[in-house]
Amino acid sequence: MNKGSEPAQGIGRRLSSRLIVLFVGMIVATAVAAAAIAYGLIATEMERQAWARVRNGERATLALLALERERLDALVTLSTQHPALRQALQAGDKRAVEAYVAQYQQGARVDLLLIHDAAGELVARGETAVSCEPSFEKLTDYCLFLEEMPLLTLFGGNAIFAEPDGTLLGYVTIGRTLNNNFAQELAAQTGVEHSFFVADERIASSLPAGAPNLPAPLFAAVMQQGQPLSHTLAFAGGHYYALLYPLRLANNEVLAVGEIAVPVDDLMLARRQILLTLVASTLLIAATGSITAVLLRNAMQDEALQHLRAYFLASITHEFRTPLAALRASVEFLADEMTHLSRQEINDLLHAIHMSVSRLQTLIDNLLESVSIEAGQFAIRAKAVALAEPIQDAARVMQPLLSRRQQQLQVRVPAELPPVWGDPLRLTQVLVNLLANASKYGPIGQTIAISAELVNGRFVRVSVADQGPGVPPATQEKLFRRFAHLNLRDGAQHGLGLGLWVVNAIITAHGGEVGVDTPTAGGAVFWFTVPLTADN
Repeated sequence: MNKGSEPAQGIGRRLSSRLIVLFVGMIVATAVAAAAIAYGLIATEMERQAWARVRNGERATLALLALERERLDALVTLSTQHPALRQALQAGDKRAVEAYVAQYQQGARVDLLLIHDAAGELVARGETAVSCEPSFEKLTDYCLFLEEMPLLTLFGGNAIFAEPDGTLLGYVTIGRTLNNNFAQELAAQTGVEHSFFVADERIASSLPAGAPNLPAPLFAAVMQQGQPLSHTLAFAGGHYYALLYPLRLANNEVLAVGEIAVPVDDLMLARRQILLTLVASTLLIAATGSITAVLLRNAMQDEALQHLRAYFLASITHEFRTPLAALRASVEFLADEMTHLSRQEINDLLHAIHMSVSRLQTLIDNLLESVSIEAGQFAIRAKAVALAEPIQDAARVMQPLLSRRQQQLQVRVPAELPPVWGDPLRLTQVLVNLLANASKYGPIGQTIAISAELVNGRFVRVSVADQGPGVPPATQEKLFRRFAHLNLRDGAQHGLGLGLWVVNAIITAHGGEVGVDTPTAGGAVFWFTVPLTADN
């Protein structure tokens, strides 16, 4: 080897090293981005399920409180019709009334049982120090006693009449105190923790000792608005998602506030475990590149989200593997054979690398868009746009893939087409997704056509037509949903199922529509509409 070739070899080695470092860094960045997106989606879904459990607890609690009202109402009816109690009141036999009260309270599972005579004087009470005014008309309601300490009671009462003349004999009042025992009963029946508040003080609870009182602004908000209000609770090292709800009197006035709390320590631990697993998976991807699917699938086998997480990450791995493998092969070949390759051969390898990078970029763009849409942070920056610009940009991005598949792109956009009101970057992304689908499902060597036309004088309709297998009518309705796939005749599915969903979200944000037609001649035509500018 002559000395003149040594500088060239040194340059080649330095170039190869830079290319290797560049593309290894890109692989690592891609893996990190995918892991971050996956963690965000998983954490969001776990959060949603935790709050769903809180809402389910609310429905169960309100149903149980309604059943307790009905039970007290039935007990009041039985008491007013009990012959022994009527006879004792009619005869003025206080001892018989007291015996009835002692026996009835023990079997009826109530905390408050009062018998008054016709003059309203207390004749007998159960094992309680609480007094309550008698009710002449049948009533089931809440009652708040503010003596030594606040005491919230659900009570029912009615008058007792003699038969058959209807003489007033007295009154019966039966109640359940909303105390710690009652809260613990609710917790056992619903699977969530319960508390009751009066004047922002936690007067009864099934939570462990040390639970704090309610912040005054939260209590006031529920009392004034009369609507449920969610909040979080943390004490003694425990964390809870909680929902406050109003306790209403019969006249619809809010008397007190109830609370439903779901412990979320396991959720937080699971999120930390998932995050650590994803970090470990990212490092292993950078080191090996071949065991990503196994690691991500294992990371996604969490108790609450097994199906969604395993499916989503397995799809990411499948879609990343092909371009990453092509990148790795091209870079390794460049590194090993740089000095022996012709310029044309280097250009061909760089062309293949560019295709893989473009595919990875499209995948990452769709994933990032899906996260922003899910988080409600998706937005467009609309302005007057000549459609020819995003069409040309999309064609330039997709040209390497089209050339690789020997597909020709025909663009038919009338020169006199007025500008539309849209975000040029988002419209380019829409066209890239549609062209990628058309290239993927269209035959090699065939033509893909982009056309645009004015419709209804207010919109421009852009169509991307391919000569592929078409879209069955049964599939068309769900094709633009998230994770939807087009099943080919061989049963194969490609992609994450996000591209068309992102297209739909972008066009909907523009105020347009998306759709797909299957011409009788074959192939598929995916189309979307965007509004004209206000000047047109």
